[in-house]
Amino acid sequence: MSRPRLLVTRPLTGLPRMMILGLRTSWPSLTLSTWACVTLVVAVAVGVKGLYPTSAARAEYAATAGASIPSTAFNGRGYGLASLGGITGVEVGFMGQILFPVLGLLTAIRLTRREEETGRTELLTASRVGRLAPLAAATMLLALTAAATGLLMAVGMTAAGLPARGSAWYAAGAGACMLFFAVVGLLLGQLCQQAVTARQLGIGIVLMAFLVRFIVDGLEWEATWASPLGWLPEVRAFDDPQAWPLMAYGTASLVLLVACAIAAWHRDVGAGVFTPRPGPAHDPARQAAWRLALVLERTTTTPFLALTCLWTLFIGLFSEEMTRIIQANPSTLAAMGLERGTDLMAAMAATVMVAAAAAVSVQGAARLGAEESIGRLGLLLSTRCSRARLWVGWWATTLVSSAVVLIASALLLGLSTWATSGQKEAFDTALEIGGYYLVPVLLVGSVSALLAALGPRWPILNWTIILWTAVIGFLAEALDLPEWARDLSPAHAVGVLPVDDADPRVIVGQGVAAVITLIASLLAFRRRSLRAG
Repeated sequence: MSRPRLLVTRPLTGLPRMMILGLRTSWPSLTLSTWACVTLVVAVAVGVKGLYPTSAARAEYAATAGASIPSTAFNGRGYGLASLGGITGVEVGFMGQILFPVLGLLTAIRLTRREEETGRTELLTASRVGRLAPLAAATMLLALTAAATGLLMAVGMTAAGLPARGSAWYAAGAGACMLFFAVVGLLLGQLCQQAVTARQLGIGIVLMAFLVRFIVDGLEWEATWASPLGWLPEVRAFDDPQAWPLMAYGTASLVLLVACAIAAWHRDVGAGVFTPRPGPAHDPARQAAWRLALVLERTTTTPFLALTCLWTLFIGLFSEEMTRIIQANPSTLAAMGLERGTDLMAAMAATVMVAAAAAVSVQGAARLGAEESIGRLGLLLSTRCSRARLWVGWWATTLVSSAVVLIASALLLGLSTWATSGQKEAFDTALEIGGYYLVPVLLVGSVSALLAALGPRWPILNWTIILWTAVIGFLAEALDLPEWARDLSPAHAVGVLPVDDADPRVIVGQGVAAVITLIASLLAFRRRSLRAG
């Protein structure tokens, strides 16, 4: 009786050992999160320094693109735009406001719910480890990761030529934002019974926070407090630094941590508030594979479809004003390698459309891997459902879902731009973008299928293609990347639409490669053993 009583009175027993174990098993994901955030900010800082080398160029930016309502809506409110640091903060804007919170959130779920889902947490807490020790260890590792990210970011920005004081303030804000959403991930890890559910809810929260900030800043409301992503620009690192956003992040994080501790203390290991719904009562062998994939993936596909369509809708509605602002700032067009403002708007929309459509297939592979890891896939295959039938049905549904996200967002982009500008050519251009980029999206999906065929942990590698597609779409010219590096993005290899003409040889080659890869994935899946079940 003494041992249980000790663990009850000392819930943090074994915390140092849990931290060491977590560091040993999760250092790749912790390092990757830090590297991605620091690389993004430092690379943008270097690019901005080369793009706006003179005070006149920076004043032109501040008076045109930096001061425009569309730019404010997409990237957040800009402060100190006459300085390189202020411009860097704005240009990091969209990608940083997605990358910082998503990486923190996913890492937190990986350290908590994922470990619990695999049974390792239950095994550890059955020994001399306190009930709250796993949660506390994850919190400490996330705090250290956020601190390391902020420190390296400040050093990198200073080395790139930005003021040390402003760099420190900006890095502190980025680290605090990352840590806050990591704590959101910790709470979701306590509430959700499955890691995949926690990830989906978390990404939805991030995107909703971005949408709220988008509306508040786009409509110029004095309500920057309404979204946690609106707090980051309000640090005003390179203008008149404000401490209240850092205090807001810290206070909110502490409140959520208390909620995490209460949830962890009162719930059973492996349990959660949000539990998966039971499947159909009839024989699973009679369930069509494509319908099974549709049911399991709809919680991912629907948010991606809705948010991508919302993005293209706002792009179209802002297209007229944004085009006018961009054409008044030639250096922005030169940085993107474009000639007309309308081309830049369509290219910005296309980059997000392709990345989101491709992400649907990566999420489909991740869901398939999750089903395999917990044994449900093996249970299904123990019935009359063959591997070939399951694989073909699953990936047919996943690839069609990716195509629907791309084509639907292209249609909405064309209709909204046409309604705003009155030019039907804009509608035709949007349809061409959706049609020509369909094959690259399917190619990324086929690679996801091949990685899923190799094992449930491999599909995460395909996020590198999606991230690279976004980097090429937004930062290729500013980073002065060579052509071969740009062509590693399947979409860029086809051409920068609508500026370039699509290369039919590349499209045919990618189509053939996609078919071959899908066949190879089926053969690989039929021959390997399942991880569980």
